[in-house]
Amino acid sequence: MNVRPISAVENLRLAVLVSVAFVFPVCAASLQAAEFNLRMQANMGPKLTPYIALEREFVDGVRKMSAGRVEITLFPVGTLYPAAEGLDAVANGIVELGMSTGFYYAGKMGPIASMESGLPGAERDPIERNAYFYEKGFIDIVREAYAEHGVYYLAPNLSSPWELVSKVPLRNKLDFAGKRIRAGGIEAEWYSSLGAESVFISGSELYTSFATGVVDAVRWGDESQNMAQGLHEIARYYIKPAPMPAPNNHILVNMETWNSLPDDIQAILETAARQTSLTYMTLTRAGNARARKALEQAGMEFITIPVAEWLSMERVARAIWIKYAEEGEREARAVSLLLEFLSELGR
Repeated sequence: MNVRPISAVENLRLAVLVSVAFVFPVCAASLQAAEFNLRMQANMGPKLTPYIALEREFVDGVRKMSAGRVEITLFPVGTLYPAAEGLDAVANGIVELGMSTGFYYAGKMGPIASMESGLPGAERDPIERNAYFYEKGFIDIVREAYAEHGVYYLAPNLSSPWELVSKVPLRNKLDFAGKRIRAGGIEAEWYSSLGAESVFISGSELYTSFATGVVDAVRWGDESQNMAQGLHEIARYYIKPAPMPAPNNHILVNMETWNSLPDDIQAILETAARQTSLTYMTLTRAGNARARKALEQAGMEFITIPVAEWLSMERVARAIWIKYAEEGEREARAVSLLLEFLSELGR
């Protein structure tokens, strides 16, 4: 690992942090330099809420909790590699850590990648999604799958809903027929079953593709993220409910790097990753009401598909992911676990 000298000011700041820390105490000798210098690329740009949460809780949080032993250099989406190539980039050591999205890897990993990034017709909020990962044990299945590709699956980055913005009104399932919609993974299958054409576009190409008519609608983030992306400049209609009400990105770690880290640093990374999700959702909740008002003032019309119609659409999606159990033993375990969990929730 590269060693970077710490200035007198930085050394003093770290000494203060250690004096008040009651979690992950370290000895004074460890304050002299970062022991682990790690590079990380996000799958979004600096102005978006997920990136802000990643800087605050993961990059800065790891530095503070490790008392300077770990220094993470964060790069915006597309800086070192294309967003859709995050799995290989982390596995091959282009970066030691990366935030990416599972449905990008459905072609490489199969249905488990789509299940990992969230399923329409399944969990309905991030709390349920968190319980499925950590209380029901889905994270163990996911870690097993990603380990086969040379990475350690650190944690899901639990998200606010991923919602649809459209150039044309979508008021019922019939309105989806013939439309071109940005989607990937199970969403692509779902929209196709409704008669739409799914188009795969990475987040870094989203605005340009939408503006130039490659797609009629895109599924991206929530109100605040869609406003930050400027989608209100292109499209008039904002569609509710969210097709992905409980999705997630994830943080991956190069397996060799992960195995080289001591237990306390591994624990710090996992703790910071989970806190990153909480901060992301907190910041989003605080900003969405303001964002909706701004979007309406910009001329966007909010459309809510009727409940009965939406439940009918969700049943179509559910039938798709239930069939994933036929794809392999790992998928069968994941589907069985999810159905058991939904049954416990009364669904």
